[in-house]
Amino acid sequence: MQLFTLWKCIFGPKLHQTYPFAVSSPATRADRQPDHIYVKNIAEMISDRVLFMLRMFIEILRTVWPLYLLYSYYRGTLTFANSVSFVRVASFFIIVPIYFMILRGIGRFVNPVYTKFLNDFSEIKYDSTKKARQKFLAKYDFSLSHWQPDYRVESYSIRKLPSISTTKTDFTNQTEVTLIEQVFHYPFLLLGYVCVNVFGRRLMFPGSLEILRFMQYRALLDGRSNLIVSYHAKRRILRTADGNNIDTIFVDARSITGRQTLVITCEGNAGFYEVGSMMTPIEAGFSVLGWNRPGFGESSGYPGALSEVNAIDAVIRYAIEELHFPINDIVVFAWSIGGYAANWAAVNYPNIRGLVLDAIFDDVLPLAQRRMPTFISKFVEKTIRNYLNLNNIQLIKRYNGPFYLVRRTFDEMMNLIPAKVSTNCANEILFSILPHRYPFIYNDAQMLTLMKRYICLKKLKKKKLLDQYCSDTDALKRQCERYRLEHPVRSYPCNFGENFSIDERQSFAIYLVNQYLVDFDAQHCTPLPVTLFHLPTRCV
Repeated sequence: MQLFTLWKCIFGPKLHQTYPFAVSSPATRADRQPDHIYVKNIAEMISDRVLFMLRMFIEILRTVWPLYLLYSYYRGTLTFANSVSFVRVASFFIIVPIYFMILRGIGRFVNPVYTKFLNDFSEIKYDSTKKARQKFLAKYDFSLSHWQPDYRVESYSIRKLPSISTTKTDFTNQTEVTLIEQVFHYPFLLLGYVCVNVFGRRLMFPGSLEILRFMQYRALLDGRSNLIVSYHAKRRILRTADGNNIDTIFVDARSITGRQTLVITCEGNAGFYEVGSMMTPIEAGFSVLGWNRPGFGESSGYPGALSEVNAIDAVIRYAIEELHFPINDIVVFAWSIGGYAANWAAVNYPNIRGLVLDAIFDDVLPLAQRRMPTFISKFVEKTIRNYLNLNNIQLIKRYNGPFYLVRRTFDEMMNLIPAKVSTNCANEILFSILPHRYPFIYNDAQMLTLMKRYICLKKLKKKKLLDQYCSDTDALKRQCERYRLEHPVRSYPCNFGENFSIDERQSFAIYLVNQYLVDFDAQHCTPLPVTLFHLPTRCV
């Protein structure tokens, strides 16, 4: 019996904390470690540190191995004698983890807090009712790699990426303009695949890095404690159609505020639901469902375009089937790179109530090229388009529902030129979407120029232009309301403004911008204030 318990301690889940009855004050957290945080003994602490360092080494090795292989080849060190040395080193990295896993198991075995947790965890296997599982997750915070999913999406429901608007031949012709580029098309694709899987994915989604999770470990624990203790949040694991486990948390405000709307949040490339954008809709009184993308936090898998869309698909299915929210009462609130998952959800679930898109980009390609040397920009384009093609404009054009953009005027990430709001990526979304939705308003170069000029102006100059062209906003609002009554089914492109005069079109060219754009004088990572969060409504 003791040996069996030791065996379970060796391979059991990592315990983080037992949730307290109340969240500790900041002063208490600064003075000493709160009582609810699991305290490891010296054996478990040392073992965890060593195993963490080994995981870090493997992460680095996975990144640099192609370069090391090329270096060894050119140095002529790929010999039989060196391969024997490599086997010895590999054996070392197999034996050392085994030793420290056993040592960690012994440390856990003599720790009464862990053995109590392990006994409770074992009982769940024999009493796996939904109520018992909910009670256990509300008591313990632990590694969820050992936890069976609470909700599953069958593998036959696996989602695919949206197809690009051009044919493969057209796409090749667009990216290979010279004979040499066409000849090297497939070798570059292979090289791009290697680059994406070796370091590109990690650069685009740094939140999946082991070192970042380690640095934010305590913040994530405190964030989960706050949600579960203060807001009675319920934590669940969802199994996606492509086999990843997604860590989710749900705050139910229906019985408290009476609001029946659910807000699903989509975080940024280094964001987690524990420390991300959930608090804004929570403080606004909405029910909120947060989730960590694959490879983030306790979610399994690797981040990427395909895993992203299958994850948000599972989250929405769970919200509808298990949490019992009608699809037309679901709003998706996305920040930064989370906009791609949100826009995909809107296209594939077109009856959602709307989108709130905060600090998102139009297309990831300009941002990627900006951070890479100029001489490889063509290679970056080919790689992005084939493997990490996060194109939000392409998706939003397929969505007919309401949305609005939050543009951060001092956004150091989305402003292609620092502190210059005219280069913000959100501008390109409006430049494309407004003429697409309202072709009779933006039907000539004059209207397009006026719209672009207004979008790119700073606050004071925008107000002057608004006063010049939209002196009676109430009248413009009434015209929009009349059109909505006459056309209850929303569909774009629409014929709004078909018989308008030039003056009317000028007024609406500016008025419509304000219905889709909200400016926020802040940087990229500043939490969105509640005053700027509202349910999106149909403009026209």
